[in-house]
Amino acid sequence: MPEGFNEPVAFFLLIMTIILVTPLLSERVRLPGIIGIILGGMLIGPHGFHLVDAGDRMEFLSTIGLVYLMFSAGLEVDINQFMRVRSRALVFGLITFTLPQLMGMGLGWILGLNPLGMILLGSAFASHTLIAFPILTRLGVTRNEAIAVTTGATVLTDIGAFIVLAVVLGAKSGDISLGYFVQLFVLLTIFTLLIIFGLPRLGKFFFQRFSGRAVEFQFIIVVLFVAALGAELIGVHEVVGAFLAGLAINATLPRHSPVIGHVLFMGESFFIPVFLLYSGMITDPLSFLQNTQTLIVALGVTIVAYVSKFIAAWITARIYRYTKNEFWTVYGLSHAQAAVTIPTLIIGLQTGLFDSTLFNAAIMMILLTSITSPLIVQRFAAGLHTASEDEKPSPLFGRILVPVTDPKSQEQLLGLGTLLAKANNGKVLAVSVAKDMGAQENSLIMHRELLGRVHDVMGDPHAEIELIPRLAATHAQGILHTSHERNASLILMGWRGKRTLRESLLGSVLDEVIWGSDTPVMVGKLPLPLNGMQQVVFIIPPKVVPLVILRRMVETNLLLAKSLNIPLVIRADASYLQSIEALLAALDTDYPVEVEPLEGKLNPAVLEQESISSFIVVPGFGSRKRVADTLGNLPEQLAASFDGNLAIMHFDK
Repeated sequence: MPEGFNEPVAFFLLIMTIILVTPLLSERVRLPGIIGIILGGMLIGPHGFHLVDAGDRMEFLSTIGLVYLMFSAGLEVDINQFMRVRSRALVFGLITFTLPQLMGMGLGWILGLNPLGMILLGSAFASHTLIAFPILTRLGVTRNEAIAVTTGATVLTDIGAFIVLAVVLGAKSGDISLGYFVQLFVLLTIFTLLIIFGLPRLGKFFFQRFSGRAVEFQFIIVVLFVAALGAELIGVHEVVGAFLAGLAINATLPRHSPVIGHVLFMGESFFIPVFLLYSGMITDPLSFLQNTQTLIVALGVTIVAYVSKFIAAWITARIYRYTKNEFWTVYGLSHAQAAVTIPTLIIGLQTGLFDSTLFNAAIMMILLTSITSPLIVQRFAAGLHTASEDEKPSPLFGRILVPVTDPKSQEQLLGLGTLLAKANNGKVLAVSVAKDMGAQENSLIMHRELLGRVHDVMGDPHAEIELIPRLAATHAQGILHTSHERNASLILMGWRGKRTLRESLLGSVLDEVIWGSDTPVMVGKLPLPLNGMQQVVFIIPPKVVPLVILRRMVETNLLLAKSLNIPLVIRADASYLQSIEALLAALDTDYPVEVEPLEGKLNPAVLEQESISSFIVVPGFGSRKRVADTLGNLPEQLAASFDGNLAIMHFDK
């Protein structure tokens, strides 16, 4: 190895250069970036030009990358989509796990592996990686049932592979008696329950009391490695704890939370590529030329990977009568091996259950399946059909207009708008209105600078926010005219809620916008971090919402709850209950929604006992007179008695 690359700066420069360049070159020839990184590792590693040793430094970084990879896999699981097709996903998951597991064990027996090695080799085939999923997202067919079933089955195969890994490692390290397995099962069950159910509660508790991108990011990283360390302490591999931590954080934060984006960015831009690079570095590509046995083993491994997943997809397609395009897409999506397979292979090599010949052969199989998976999906997914209502995002949250006066103090409001827009493929229109008082240029410059701070405050590079400086005679006119010109679907405004609604709104900007807009208006008092919310509580007092608008109101609050990744609780007057149940049945949603009767007249004092982790929404409909007659001064009473997040959702028509 050249001495120059042993120095920290040169070492880091080489690693980052490979991570940057190889995926770009790989994608130029229409191959996944993962292929380029692994090949780059082969080139610079001990079996290539030997520019870098696969020593302690690389092993340390790759371990962090492995933990990050499994954490990311847990974060990417869509629990709600899994619940929607859970029975069919369970069937496909069992078939596409069991068949490759058995065929892999058979191959291990032929290769002369011991029983633990046979079982571990089978688990390497049993899981699969949705490496071609971005193609489906681009084609807009992710809501197709066959795709949802495959995605749900991925959860089951990954968890199953991790359980097998935990058992094998436990047995490898010591006693393989029945008592040991009972102890391992009990400890793993307790650990899983603590992570899955305890971690979300701890997260909500933390996020209610502490906010800020850096603090939230650091909390997630600490939780991740506590879970990984905890898994090691009970006798299983750290990847099990990392995957469970990903599932738990997935249930704690909104799916489009900027904090999750930052965590994933750090892993995807450095640590996970380093892990893939290390996988390539310890692979000997010349063994295929120098050792005929490696070539024979690679052929066997590749046949098992392709054939077992093909049969599993074919059986499932016959059971559920999927079309030709659906069958081939399911097969293309489910036969790629990477995310769980690579860690399994490395762990098998490190523990002596696999030799270098099998490892090299399996890496070649991963490279091949990672190439063919996107090609097959690209060929057949374009012919898939999906329900039209599933394809259409909510028009209400398509273009959210947020008037901005101080980005720092309105961070929660902008954050809510961004979450709603990102969850519905929409965008935020941030407008800052300058009064037209003659000095137009200076005023516009000042407001452009103010809007320029929006992205700094949000700290979310993935948020689509359009910055709009506006001159107008009054602030309300500027907001209303911008809403009309930019075809806004919702106006989202902040409310301090300190004085009565009539005193604070009459003649004010808020008052003029609400009663002067044909566009729905959401007025929010948001003193607490959104990440700390545990449920959306939609309160429907008697006679406030006519039945003709009830569906829109329920759908709006359901989308709000989904965007925040928390359950929806509807507390409605008895006159609405039957209609709400019928609406929820018609929506056919598996999202957690609880309907409760609102006993008697709503007394704001009762809400003083409401948990501050509840996001309360009160509806409003119609003219100023109608709202006054039906709601009275309820909103300001709620604002006075409830210290948590509160929103008024007003529809004019």
